[in-house]
Amino acid sequence: MSVVFTFVPPATADQPDASSKGHVSGKQVTTASAWRAGFQSWLSDEQGELGAVDLAFMRQSEPQQIVLTHGAGELDPVTAARRLAALQLQYNGRIALRVPARGLIDTDQQPSHIAFWRRVDEYITLLKRLWANEKPIDHEGPFYSIVGGFVPRKGARGIVVPIRMGGLSGTTLNVAGKHADIFELAAVSPDEARLLASRVRSAAARHGRQGKVRFALPVVFDAAGRETSGEVNLSRQPAQAALQLLGFVDAGVSEFMVRGIRKAEDLDAFEHVASFVQNSSARREAAWAANSGVAAGRFDMAAVRNS
Repeated sequence: MSVVFTFVPPATADQPDASSKGHVSGKQVTTASAWRAGFQSWLSDEQGELGAVDLAFMRQSEPQQIVLTHGAGELDPVTAARRLAALQLQYNGRIALRVPARGLIDTDQQPSHIAFWRRVDEYITLLKRLWANEKPIDHEGPFYSIVGGFVPRKGARGIVVPIRMGGLSGTTLNVAGKHADIFELAAVSPDEARLLASRVRSAAARHGRQGKVRFALPVVFDAAGRETSGEVNLSRQPAQAALQLLGFVDAGVSEFMVRGIRKAEDLDAFEHVASFVQNSSARREAAWAANSGVAAGRFDMAAVRNS
């Protein structure tokens, strides 16, 4: 199973020089230098209308995947589907959509947690229909009404945008099991990660999506050694940090969303971690293949590898 690293930039308020997207404080860390250090994707956590995407930044970030955060309800489904489709076509399939467990809240329309996730479910379902349908669609649902909705110029095969979600409640997991390609875990130990991943797989299976979900884990790499409560903090020693991550790989995690890197020196240190993890994972995968399949006790990985 290949391991992916996603760069999570510091929040704007944490950056002494926040004038340029894609850079962090001190000596500049760019999308290009993050790519060279082993980061295959970059998270944009700035919620807002998708038309405000920084196109210059998108061009500079090639060939990384860009994960755009967009809450259900921030745009109507047809507008959102069109904007995402245009970005996906323009940037050669490098866009992923992160739907957070927060969004536009209308207390009259969404009085409960369950209603909120029903709205998310309907929203994502409509996005997918609009990306796939060859003809305009009509829809009348509890939250959205569409007449003649259509996404033009999407090619013969339609548009595919990977969906990322996360959460803990049963309602959330059911919606994520139906839609998510990547599920962002919130566990703080390998055992908790394994348990939550199992629950998501069960939810996905109920929707006929066995083996369709991969798992990401947020981690903090802080070269200054500051501890952050309630999160997975990596050791400052590259080998020790890599061993921590490999424990999560064994639990079914295939992506790490890394934050805490604020300057080039931090990035240089993490490059050794990424290399160690990827090389170790590749050797393990080769060993498992040589031994004719999944080792005993690793059935949790079978679906991931076949996804």
